Amino acid sequence: MAALGVVGEGLVELGLEPPPDPAVTLGFGGDVANTAVMASRLGAAVRIAGRVGDDALGRRLLTFWNGQGIDIRHVVVDPGGPTGIYVNERGAEGPSRFDYHRAASAGSRLAPGDLGDGFFVGLGIVHVSGITLAVSETSAAAALDAVERARAAGARISLAVNDRPSLGGDREPLVALAHRADVVFASDEEAAAVFGADSPTDLARVLADVAEVVVTKGAEGAVLHHAGVTTAQRALPVEVVDAAGAGDALAGAYLAGRLAGDEPLRALRTGVAAAGLSCRGRGCALSYPTRADVARVVGDG
Repeated sequence: MAALGVVGEGLVELGLEPPPDPAVTLGFGGDVANTAVMASRLGAAVRIAGRVGDDALGRRLLTFWNGQGIDIRHVVVDPGGPTGIYVNERGAEGPSRFDYHRAASAGSRLAPGDLGDGFFVGLGIVHVSGITLAVSETSAAAALDAVERARAAGARISLAVNDRPSLGGDREPLVALAHRADVVFASDEEAAAVFGADSPTDLARVLADVAEVVVTKGAEGAVLHHAGVTTAQRALPVEVVDAAGAGDALAGAYLAGRLAGDEPLRALRTGVAAAGLSCRGRGCALSYPTRADVARVVGDG
């Protein structure tokens, strides 16, 4: 099976319980890294290109990825920047609050020169995100370089829009890359804010050259536009504990399915199932379901 390659940052998650509980849970995140974890859990061959700091948290992140079966040989250990951190502060009611500490982090220092030729050998899909484009100029350059080289090597291009205005990135490169991708993942809100599209069908019209457009709709599930047809997939009826990273889980499961030869509709069903199951636990990648969990929902046929 051809491999999935993701390009971007990994982060360490500090999960804080609502006061007065003093508990702190060490977890792992970063949007493309989350996607890599979910895809690997479903049996895909996955590799990651990025940077971590030459520090204790960087070592923990590498150990976690390696334990998930991800090829970490293309991750640079950077003594010049710390491993990035985000805090997932869980409210007693309602959504969590996220605070990011990634300024001048190792992950943000990713550069085109970090991508060796070996990363692209046997690659079926390369996956990047709007965060990879926005977190720094060198990270954006690395993502765009990866897209060019992956395309030249015959791989497909996947983009998670993951628009983050707080990072101050220019949306123009993001929109341009979306038009060149083979698969685009976007939320309802991103479809409107980034592309001016008021529905999944409208986004598919805007991205007419994109073969597979997946629009996530939170508790409603997701919608796929492929081969001129728009199809909705309902979300699982689960009790949501923490929805952080659910969109990344959907992307990872979808891409794993496509690499395994699944048709887009089945890959969508798998992705929505993985996203729903991920909401049952705290944190991002730590909450992701196993292959057996997903198979029980999706079935074998």
